[in-house]
Amino acid sequence: LNYRDHCNESGMPVPEEPVVFSKFASSIIGPGTEIVLDESLTQKLDYEVELGVVIGAKVPRHTKESDAMKHVGGYTVVHDVSARDWQLEKNGGQWLLGKCIDGYAPIGPVIVTKDEI
Repeated sequence: LNYRDHCNESGMPVPEEPVVFSKFASSIIGPGTEIVLDESLTQKLDYEVELGVVIGAKVPRHTKESDAMKHVGGYTVVHDVSARDWQLEKNGGQWLLGKCIDGYAPIGPVIVTKDEI
């Protein structure tokens, strides 16, 4: 729920704080790779597109906001695939299990560098 229109279309209130969740490394697949629908796992597969920020260098733990962009290598397309039943109906309202399933984060196929924008 990272923008007001998405909250409205989802019928959910606009959060007072950002909703943060993880995508594990095992979630990442390449562009064009098949996303497997395992109906024994989820009955509510959904997806949306996100702008991925590619970190191009190790970021020191206490980086100042004014220095953050020095560590951005570029941008790419990420599909945020979700098991909405696990994200919203099960698991006590914790989004993690609905977001981090293997193969639920196709990325790419290109990275656009900062200087290209």
